[in-house]
Amino acid sequence: MLDLKVLLALDDLKDLDDVALIEVAEHALLDDFKLGDRIVAEKMAGRTLYLLKGSIEVQTTGGVHQTIVAKSARSQNPVFLVDAPGHYGRCQSACKILSIEQSIIKKFGIKRNRESSDLNYGEFDTVPANNASLALMNEITELFKSKAISLPSIPEVALYINAAVDKEGMNRKKLAKIIQMDPIITARVIYVANSDVKNSSEYCDSIRMAIEKMGVAGVRTIVNGVVLRDLFMPGTELIVKRLNKFYEHSIRIGVICYELAKRLPGFDKDHAFLTGVLHDIGVIPVLVVADRHEEIAYKASNLDTVLTQLKSSIGGIVLQQWGFADEYVDIAKHAYHWDRQISQSGYCDVVQVALMHSHLVGGEKINGPALCDLPAFKRLGMDKANPVENIQILQEIELRVKTLISRICR
Repeated sequence: MLDLKVLLALDDLKDLDDVALIEVAEHALLDDFKLGDRIVAEKMAGRTLYLLKGSIEVQTTGGVHQTIVAKSARSQNPVFLVDAPGHYGRCQSACKILSIEQSIIKKFGIKRNRESSDLNYGEFDTVPANNASLALMNEITELFKSKAISLPSIPEVALYINAAVDKEGMNRKKLAKIIQMDPIITARVIYVANSDVKNSSEYCDSIRMAIEKMGVAGVRTIVNGVVLRDLFMPGTELIVKRLNKFYEHSIRIGVICYELAKRLPGFDKDHAFLTGVLHDIGVIPVLVVADRHEEIAYKASNLDTVLTQLKSSIGGIVLQQWGFADEYVDIAKHAYHWDRQISQSGYCDVVQVALMHSHLVGGEKINGPALCDLPAFKRLGMDKANPVENIQILQEIELRVKTLISRICR
C-alpha cells in the first residue's frame, strides 16, 4: 500500500479521514517516467494523475500548453484537468507521477476539496428560460452557483509577483529564481524584453537582466499576460479558436490601456496594462465548461450567448479567488457596464475607452455607445482632446499591439 505521507502532501487529499486515505492508498499507483516520455490523457482515462517529482509539459492539438513543476501550486491539481482527445504530457525531466482511480476520486468528492468556500457565488442570477439558449445559460449558471466548477489556479510565479510587487526593497535575485522555475514564462519574458532592442549591448540574455530593464511592475504585466495561456487546454476546435481570440483581445486591451495611461494624469501605465489584460478573465472558466458541453462547444451562437451573460460575474470571482485587489475584481465585473454612475474617473474608465477603441487597432467591434457618448470617455476628459492627436496615438498603439500580440500570444 502507498505511504500515506505521499497523499497528505497534496491539498486535494490532506483533509480526508483515515478510512478514506487508506482506501485511496490501496487504489493508487506510483509510476516513474524518463526524460522525453509521452503520457497520453486518453490512455490514462479512468485515473487522475498528480506530478510528485520532475517537470512535465502538457499540450493539446490546439497548441495551448503549460509547464508543470513538482511542488508548485499547479502540481497540487491533476496533470490533466480533462481527458479530452489530443491532450498529452511530455516529461521535461525524470518524473514520478501518482495516479488514483477516478471512481475513488468521485466516491470521496475529492474534486470539491479544491474549491474555495468563501467566494461570492450568490451574485449569479438565474435567467427565465424561454428558449434553448437561456436554458443553457441557466444550466451553466447553476453549475457555478453549486460550486461544481473548479476555477483555474493561477501559477505560483504569478501569485508571488502579484503579492510582492508593491513591497519596498524586493529581492530581485529571488524573483528571478522564482520565474526561472517555469521555462516557458522565462523564455517569453526575455523575448518580450528584447522586443525593442536595436543593438547587442541592450540585449537581455537572463531573467535578471530583463527585470533590470523592465522593472518588477513591467515583468508582472508580462507574466500575467503569459500565464493566461497556461490555465486551460481545450479539446474542441471552436473552443481553441475562442481561447486564442481571448488571448489576443486581452493583450490588445492591455496595450491600449498602457498607452492611454501614459497620456492621462494620475494613471500608472503598468497598472493600467494589467487591468486591461485581466478585464475579461471570466472567459476562461466559461470555456472550461463549454469544452465539455456539446451544445456550446460545437455551436458558436450558443457559446457567444453564454460568454456574454456570464463572463463578467465569473471574472470577478476568479480574481477574488486569486487574491487580486478589489479594484481588479470590480473592473472584471463592470467593464461592460457603460452607464456606470460614479463621481471620479478610474482604471475601469480606461478599460472601457480601450474597449471602444479596440476595433480601430485590429480588434473586434464592441457593442456599446458611441465614444463621444461614453461616460468614461468624458470622465477622463478625453472628449476635449485634439482628434488629430488621437489618430496619431492610435497609429502608435496599433504598432505596439501587433508587436506584443506576436510575442506574448505566439
